[in-house]
Amino acid sequence: FFFFLMIRRPPRSTHCISSAASDVYKRQVSGCPVGLIRAFATLEQLIQKDGESATGKAVIEDVPLRIKDEPRFGYRGIMMDTARHFLKRATINAVIDGMMLAKLNVLHWHITDDDSFAMESKQIPGLAGSAAFDKNEIYSAVQIKNFVKYAKQRGVRIIPEIESPGHARAIGKYKPLNDAITCFNSIWPHNLREYHKIRGGPPTAAFDPSMNKSYEFMKSILKDVIEYFEDDLIHLGGDEVMYSCWRGRQSIMDFMKKQGFTRVQQLLDYFIGRTRNVLKELNSKKKVVYWSNRDTMNAKIKYAPGDVLQFWGHTNEIHRLEEEYPNNKYILSPYDVLYLDCGVGNKYGGPSWCGNYKVWLDIYRFEPTDYNVSESKILGAEGATWAELIDDSNIELKFWPRLLPLAETLWMPKRTEEMDLVSLIKRMNAFSKKLNERGIPSNAFIRQYCEIHTEECFAKRLSLIHISEPTRLLSISYAVFCLKKKKKKK
Repeated sequence: FFFFLMIRRPPRSTHCISSAASDVYKRQVSGCPVGLIRAFATLEQLIQKDGESATGKAVIEDVPLRIKDEPRFGYRGIMMDTARHFLKRATINAVIDGMMLAKLNVLHWHITDDDSFAMESKQIPGLAGSAAFDKNEIYSAVQIKNFVKYAKQRGVRIIPEIESPGHARAIGKYKPLNDAITCFNSIWPHNLREYHKIRGGPPTAAFDPSMNKSYEFMKSILKDVIEYFEDDLIHLGGDEVMYSCWRGRQSIMDFMKKQGFTRVQQLLDYFIGRTRNVLKELNSKKKVVYWSNRDTMNAKIKYAPGDVLQFWGHTNEIHRLEEEYPNNKYILSPYDVLYLDCGVGNKYGGPSWCGNYKVWLDIYRFEPTDYNVSESKILGAEGATWAELIDDSNIELKFWPRLLPLAETLWMPKRTEEMDLVSLIKRMNAFSKKLNERGIPSNAFIRQYCEIHTEECFAKRLSLIHISEPTRLLSISYAVFCLKKKKKKK
């Protein structure tokens, strides 16, 4: 299709738009630098519909423009969970399209969990057919490669996550692997407040770290992952293991004693180390990402210097990262700010474990370097959406426009001036409209009156020291009058 672009410019001025945007990775996408994709995203944000035009023309205001632009952090991410709810191809492509416009460059794909394993495995052909929700809800090898290609053409990397050793129950639905999964048949009871107890489910299960079969599985799946995905990073989970599942199997306790382990957490260390070695044998260039929070830190889990830690704990514990793991780099996803599924209840109709809905203003106020961690150690940050209550109908509404403030923080230089709410609101509103024009849903985040009258709603309120002199004098006179009145009563 065609559209007309009209550039308004002052008389006798040249109208030139140049963009020197360059992504940190400087990778080539379909023969085109990623920086060029970023430049076009900037250009699209500058283009506005001309309300005065009856022909549908678009305008760019305030030219000439010269824009020199580059990201502050190389990792600017979103986490998408298809293990709790299967997402259609069109939905995933739309998420990638929105990321391109926001200059977010990493799609972390949480593709396996207790609920389902929906990735085709060439190495284990019957796995997905047994472990997916439905045989029609499986991502084939061809589809996955197409997602990677689609994302790459838009300047987005896809990092797959194969959750291990915990959150592995779905794999046990494949009978040849059932004995390698501990707690497969356990119940996961839940109290619905004062109503009644329910069985819950599915239970969280874990690989048996003492069985060679567990590592044979990981080797087979990692072969698939290396074939399907191009990125240098592979996420392998590495947290939230129910240690009671391991304590409850005598063969694991015997193995633990044979290894000389005195703490059950050492089994997690063993699994992580052995699986990492499997990956290195398959491809020495790949690096592993692991989840990290208070529990993994307190358990003294050991990581190799090249491992990347994705922190999902509370912001008040971010400072521990560099104290505990000075030789690693970090991705920040603190749940109290960047867990975008919070605040709408849990999967059983109870309250959300992670507190209130994470509002756009708190996301904007999040500054990765405010927590005594060296900026050179921080790869970036990621907004996460766990999909117990998220599906095709609402995933984009969880992202947009709340993630624009995070995208800005990770792209632009660190803010040194006071927050300009009016400017932020206008940018978020314009971004929402751009998404809607592309057919990508974006939530209302303020009321419509304030979309139109932003200055009126969000202009900074004058403090007492800014009150005009006559008003101050009137206030003082009134205070003195009140004091005199009190003395007369006495």
